[in-house]
Amino acid sequence: MRDSLIPQEVINQIKERADIAEVVSDYLSLTKTGQNLKGLCPFHAEKTPSFTVSPSRQIFHCFGCGAGGNVFTFLMRQEGLAFPEAVRELGRRTGIPVPTFQDPAQSESAAVRKRLELLNESAGAWFARNLVDSQVGREASAYLRAREIRQETIEAFGLGFAPLGWDGLLRSLSREGFTPAELALGGVAVPKDQSARPSQGVAGYYDRFRARIIFPIRDLRKRVIGFGGRVLDDGMPKYLNSPETPLFSKGRSLYGLEQAREAASHLDTLVIVEGYFDVIALHQAGIKDVAGTLGTALTQDHVRMIRRFVTKVVLLFDPDAAGVRAALRTLDLFVDSGIGVKVVSLPQGDDPDTFVRKRGAEAFHECQAHAPGLLDFAVEHSLQRAVSGTIEDRIRSVDEVLRILQKASHRLEKEEYLRRVAERLGISQQRLSERYPELLPPQPRGRTAAPIPASSDTRFKGIPEERDLVHLLLQGSLSAADLRTLPVESFSSPSCRRIVEIGLRHVDQENQAMVRRTLDDALADPECGPVATELLLADRHYEDISVHVRDCLATLEKKRQASALSELIVKLRLAEREGHTEKARRLNVEINELRLRKAGSAPTELQPASHPSGL
Repeated sequence: MRDSLIPQEVINQIKERADIAEVVSDYLSLTKTGQNLKGLCPFHAEKTPSFTVSPSRQIFHCFGCGAGGNVFTFLMRQEGLAFPEAVRELGRRTGIPVPTFQDPAQSESAAVRKRLELLNESAGAWFARNLVDSQVGREASAYLRAREIRQETIEAFGLGFAPLGWDGLLRSLSREGFTPAELALGGVAVPKDQSARPSQGVAGYYDRFRARIIFPIRDLRKRVIGFGGRVLDDGMPKYLNSPETPLFSKGRSLYGLEQAREAASHLDTLVIVEGYFDVIALHQAGIKDVAGTLGTALTQDHVRMIRRFVTKVVLLFDPDAAGVRAALRTLDLFVDSGIGVKVVSLPQGDDPDTFVRKRGAEAFHECQAHAPGLLDFAVEHSLQRAVSGTIEDRIRSVDEVLRILQKASHRLEKEEYLRRVAERLGISQQRLSERYPELLPPQPRGRTAAPIPASSDTRFKGIPEERDLVHLLLQGSLSAADLRTLPVESFSSPSCRRIVEIGLRHVDQENQAMVRRTLDDALADPECGPVATELLLADRHYEDISVHVRDCLATLEKKRQASALSELIVKLRLAEREGHTEKARRLNVEINELRLRKAGSAPTELQPASHPSGL
């Protein structure tokens, strides 16, 4: 979709009203550092915050991965939106209406998503009405009371009920204008057979959720994106979730995160549990920083989402073997993620729901305070099996422990673990140290480390004059006259050359440099946006700007002349080799004239061209 479909004045209004610090804070925790704000970058894994937000300039830049831009750029990257979608979302947040005309070919996906959002809201309302109905919802309400779920909690989480019938939701939503095919796409209806087509009507489909307590699943903007359902008896499957839809993915969603986000950001901790009722029970007990997985293991997408808000995670899985395995599987996910992880083990026979109902929030906080770190938990689990097992079990467990320790980040940390393991098992620490390298995974041939984004110092190595001129341009320290003296063709950095071209486009009729327009266009350009944000946040000082600009221009001109001279000498060599005498003579004249200009004097007599080594 072209940006021109949204009037520029509307984009400008939204840009003026939207505060990038507020928008970014909806996704990750920020702390004030001088005039700027810092946090862990949501676009790559890091332990030390390098993601910087400038409220005064309304830009962001990550000095770790190089991402940068303005509030539109951030929302586009964070939510996977196209520019017009980001404008509309920010328009919604700021209360500025955005014209609805769109490019039909490119707006189809957005229209489908919007339609499914409306469908889910209607379905959620239907489920909620069933629960409060004295007849339809009688059994479901009794079930929730038996689990001590209070009415205010039911309302806060929007719980509902799907009765036993095969097409109650189908018929209700059909009356609202939704087609069976839309219900199937949204995951709330199922075709009776794979060959069913929309033209077969309601009779070709049936409700996915029947005779179940319904849990609406919401995204961070509190829109319903899917549903979970639990049976009221011992039927199977006990829990049923929406399938993957254009709105919903289990591997990228956490139940209750939209409710937990504020408390989690404040406490810098997120408690992760496995069940809907675990989330609800802990919230009801006053433990608000809790979210739950949706019948799937944690994924890298989950970890990236969690890192937006917190640097500490508490895993609270069931204390059975499956819960232990679930905790151990997260080792690879959280290693080097910048997130500290603890594992809370509840007493045997308790899950988070029953534990907090019996013993209260204080007992839970006590467990949390004494919980071991994830690496400690994994090592201890393997050591327990080693101590009680056969010799073969001990050997396998030792190797398992050593493989776990490979995930430790620091050498001293590994050595301390080796010492403790040696003491527990009565094995020489030296023997463990000797065995350790043998278990390191072989490096694939040709494997190279991931490239580290260039910093400003390395990115502009050898061309500091280009860096400084563009920095001054973006800072608004160059006049229109200064701008026009910048030789675009002399900039060797493509990003710098692009920014200068943008700047030259934005000189108004009164011969004024329009810095704001230049900056907006530079930030919107994927080629030079990250360079622009990095330079804008760079702390550079110049004693005399006019003198520095003159010196930088002189350096650029010298480099341009040197480059031109080298090219002429190459052409001269070629002409001499090919016997083009007249062409060689003309090139010799050009070379000597250029040499004399470089020396700052007018040509007097022709000198023979020398070899490049004499330059």
